Amino acid sequence: MDLPPNQPPAWTAFDEAIAGDASNDRFNPTQIELFGGDNIVRGSFGISAVPDVHDIDYLSFTVGEGFELTSLRVRDASVGGAFAFVAMQAGPTITIPADWTSIETPLLGWAHFGSASVGSDLLAEMSVSPGSVGFSGPLPAGTYTLWIMELNSSEQYFYDFAVGIAAVPAPCPLLALLAATAGSRTRSRSRRS
Repeated sequence: MDLPPNQPPAWTAFDEAIAGDASNDRFNPTQIELFGGDNIVRGSFGISAVPDVHDIDYLSFTVGEGFELTSLRVRDASVGGAFAFVAMQAGPTITIPADWTSIETPLLGWAHFGSASVGSDLLAEMSVSPGSVGFSGPLPAGTYTLWIMELNSSEQYFYDFAVGIAAVPAPCPLLALLAATAGSRTRSRSRRS
Protein backbone atom coordinates (compact mmCIF):
# COMPACT_ATOMS: atom_id res chain seq x y z
CA MET A 1 0.00 0.00 0.00
CA ASP A 2 3.04 2.28 -0.04
CA LEU A 3 3.34 4.63 -2.98
CA PRO A 4 4.67 3.10 -6.19
CA PRO A 5 8.38 3.78 -6.71
CA ASN A 6 9.13 7.42 -7.63
CA GLN A 7 5.57 8.59 -6.85
CA PRO A 8 5.03 11.97 -5.13
CA PRO A 9 2.99 12.12 -1.89
CA ALA A 10 -0.15 12.91 -3.96
CA TRP A 11 -0.77 10.86 -7.06
CA THR A 12 -3.64 10.46 -9.49
CA ALA A 13 -5.55 7.27 -8.70
CA PHE A 14 -8.33 7.98 -11.22
CA ASP A 15 -8.90 10.66 -13.86
CA GLU A 16 -11.86 10.22 -16.21
CA ALA A 17 -10.16 12.41 -18.80
CA ILE A 18 -7.48 9.71 -19.08
CA ALA A 19 -9.18 6.47 -17.97
CA GLY A 20 -12.59 7.06 -19.59
CA ASP A 21 -16.03 7.31 -18.02
CA ALA A 22 -16.40 5.84 -14.54
CA SER A 23 -18.99 3.10 -14.19
CA ASN A 24 -22.66 4.06 -14.02
CA ASP A 25 -23.44 0.59 -12.65
CA ARG A 26 -23.67 0.44 -8.85
CA PHE A 27 -23.19 -3.34 -8.96
CA ASN A 28 -20.02 -3.05 -11.07
CA PRO A 29 -18.15 0.08 -9.97
CA THR A 30 -14.88 1.18 -11.52
CA GLN A 31 -12.01 -0.30 -9.47
CA ILE A 32 -9.27 2.11 -8.46
CA GLU A 33 -6.04 1.52 -6.56
CA LEU A 34 -5.07 3.75 -3.66
CA PHE A 35 -1.73 4.17 -1.93
CA GLY A 36 -0.48 5.89 1.24
CA GLY A 37 -0.85 9.67 0.99
CA ASP A 38 -3.34 11.70 -1.02
CA ASN A 39 -4.94 9.88 -3.95
CA ILE A 40 -6.44 12.22 -6.53
CA VAL A 41 -9.81 11.15 -7.95
CA ARG A 42 -11.17 13.32 -10.78
CA GLY A 43 -14.28 12.85 -12.82
CA SER A 44 -17.22 14.42 -14.54
CA PHE A 45 -20.93 13.94 -14.00
CA GLY A 46 -24.27 15.47 -14.85
CA ILE A 47 -25.01 15.17 -18.56
CA SER A 48 -24.81 11.75 -20.19
CA ALA A 49 -25.11 10.32 -23.68
CA VAL A 50 -28.74 9.45 -22.90
CA PRO A 51 -31.01 12.55 -22.67
CA ASP A 52 -32.43 13.24 -19.20
CA VAL A 53 -30.36 10.43 -17.65
CA HIS A 54 -27.77 11.37 -15.05
CA ASP A 55 -24.13 10.40 -15.46
CA ILE A 56 -23.45 8.82 -12.05
CA ASP A 57 -19.99 7.64 -11.04
CA TYR A 58 -19.40 4.56 -8.90
CA LEU A 59 -15.81 3.91 -7.78
CA SER A 60 -14.59 1.09 -5.53
CA PHE A 61 -11.26 0.77 -3.73
CA THR A 62 -9.61 -1.28 -1.01
CA VAL A 63 -7.73 0.13 1.95
CA GLY A 64 -4.97 -2.38 2.68
CA GLU A 65 -4.09 -3.96 6.02
CA GLY A 66 -2.08 -1.60 8.21
CA PHE A 67 -3.70 1.47 6.60
CA GLU A 68 -6.82 3.54 7.17
CA LEU A 69 -8.97 5.99 5.21
CA THR A 70 -8.40 9.36 6.88
CA SER A 71 -9.97 11.99 4.60
CA LEU A 72 -12.07 12.80 1.55
CA ARG A 73 -11.07 16.36 0.70
CA VAL A 74 -12.66 18.45 -2.04
CA ARG A 75 -9.86 19.88 -4.20
CA ASP A 76 -12.15 21.41 -6.82
CA ALA A 77 -15.77 21.13 -7.93
CA SER A 78 -18.16 22.48 -10.54
CA VAL A 79 -21.77 21.50 -9.84
CA GLY A 80 -25.18 22.30 -11.33
CA GLY A 81 -26.61 24.17 -8.36
CA ALA A 82 -25.50 24.83 -4.82
CA PHE A 83 -24.25 21.28 -4.35
CA ALA A 84 -23.81 17.74 -5.68
CA PHE A 85 -23.82 14.44 -3.74
CA VAL A 86 -21.22 11.91 -2.62
CA ALA A 87 -21.86 8.79 -0.52
CA MET A 88 -19.83 5.81 0.65
CA GLN A 89 -20.80 2.26 1.51
CA ALA A 90 -18.66 -0.52 2.96
CA GLY A 91 -18.17 -3.31 0.43
CA PRO A 92 -17.66 -3.61 -3.33
CA THR A 93 -21.04 -2.17 -4.45
CA ILE A 94 -23.71 0.41 -3.66
CA THR A 95 -26.79 -1.59 -2.73
CA ILE A 96 -29.45 1.09 -3.11
CA PRO A 97 -30.65 2.69 -6.37
CA ALA A 98 -29.85 6.32 -7.18
CA ASP A 99 -33.52 7.28 -6.81
CA TRP A 100 -33.93 5.79 -3.31
CA THR A 101 -36.91 7.18 -1.43
CA SER A 102 -36.03 6.43 2.18
CA ILE A 103 -33.42 8.32 4.17
CA GLU A 104 -32.64 5.09 6.06
CA THR A 105 -29.78 3.51 4.12
CA PRO A 106 -26.90 1.06 4.39
CA LEU A 107 -24.53 3.91 3.47
CA LEU A 108 -21.68 4.61 5.87
CA GLY A 109 -22.39 8.25 5.14
CA TRP A 110 -23.10 10.92 2.57
CA ALA A 111 -22.47 14.64 2.03
CA HIS A 112 -23.29 17.47 -0.30
CA PHE A 113 -20.42 19.33 -1.93
CA GLY A 114 -19.82 22.16 -4.38
CA SER A 115 -17.44 25.01 -5.09
CA ALA A 116 -17.99 26.32 -1.54
CA SER A 117 -16.61 22.99 -0.25
CA VAL A 118 -13.18 23.35 -1.86
CA GLY A 119 -10.59 22.57 0.82
CA SER A 120 -13.12 20.82 3.06
CA ASP A 121 -12.74 17.26 4.33
CA LEU A 122 -16.14 15.60 3.84
CA LEU A 123 -15.36 12.48 5.91
CA ALA A 124 -16.42 14.01 9.25
CA GLU A 125 -19.69 15.29 7.75
CA MET A 126 -20.37 11.91 6.15
CA SER A 127 -19.83 10.12 9.47
CA VAL A 128 -22.90 11.78 11.04
CA SER A 129 -25.19 12.17 8.00
CA PRO A 130 -28.90 11.56 8.70
CA GLY A 131 -30.12 8.01 8.05
CA SER A 132 -26.67 6.57 7.43
CA VAL A 133 -24.88 3.83 9.38
CA GLY A 134 -22.28 6.37 10.50
CA PHE A 135 -18.75 5.86 11.83
CA SER A 136 -16.20 7.57 14.02
CA GLY A 137 -12.63 8.45 13.18
CA PRO A 138 -10.69 7.03 10.26
CA LEU A 139 -12.13 4.01 8.46
CA PRO A 140 -10.15 0.76 8.84
CA ALA A 141 -8.77 -1.56 6.18
CA GLY A 142 -11.47 -2.91 3.89
CA THR A 143 -13.29 -2.32 0.62
CA TYR A 144 -15.40 0.81 0.11
CA THR A 145 -17.49 2.18 -2.76
CA LEU A 146 -18.13 5.83 -3.60
CA TRP A 147 -21.33 7.05 -5.26
CA ILE A 148 -20.89 10.49 -6.86
CA MET A 149 -23.92 12.19 -8.43
CA GLU A 150 -25.08 15.51 -9.88
CA LEU A 151 -28.85 15.79 -10.45
CA ASN A 152 -28.59 18.52 -13.10
CA SER A 153 -28.16 16.58 -16.35
CA SER A 154 -28.21 19.64 -18.64
CA GLU A 155 -24.43 19.89 -18.91
CA GLN A 156 -21.18 18.34 -17.77
CA TYR A 157 -19.83 19.21 -14.32
CA PHE A 158 -16.74 17.92 -12.52
CA TYR A 159 -15.33 16.89 -9.14
CA ASP A 160 -11.76 16.57 -7.88
CA PHE A 161 -11.18 14.78 -4.56
CA ALA A 162 -8.09 13.86 -2.56
CA VAL A 163 -8.68 10.53 -0.81
CA GLY A 164 -6.30 10.32 2.16
CA ILE A 165 -4.79 6.98 3.13
CA ALA A 166 -2.40 6.72 6.09
CA ALA A 167 -0.56 3.98 7.90
CA VAL A 168 -2.24 3.00 11.15
CA PRO A 169 -0.22 4.69 13.90
CA ALA A 170 2.04 2.29 15.74
CA PRO A 171 1.49 2.04 19.48
CA CYS A 172 3.77 4.28 21.51
CA PRO A 173 6.75 2.16 22.65
CA LEU A 174 6.71 3.82 26.09
CA LEU A 175 3.01 3.01 26.59
CA ALA A 176 3.62 -0.59 25.53
CA LEU A 177 6.48 -0.83 28.04
CA LEU A 178 4.34 0.67 30.83
CA ALA A 179 1.48 -1.73 30.01
CA ALA A 180 3.87 -4.71 30.07
CA THR A 181 5.39 -3.51 33.36
CA ALA A 182 1.94 -3.01 34.92
CA GLY A 183 0.94 -6.52 33.81
CA SER A 184 4.02 -8.10 35.39
CA ARG A 185 3.44 -6.21 38.66
CA THR A 186 -0.14 -7.47 38.79
CA ARG A 187 1.02 -11.05 38.22
CA SER A 188 3.70 -10.69 40.97
CA ARG A 189 1.12 -9.43 43.48
CA SER A 190 -1.32 -12.23 42.69
CA ARG A 191 1.41 -14.85 43.26
CA ARG A 192 2.11 -13.42 46.72
CA SER A 193 -1.54 -13.64 47.78
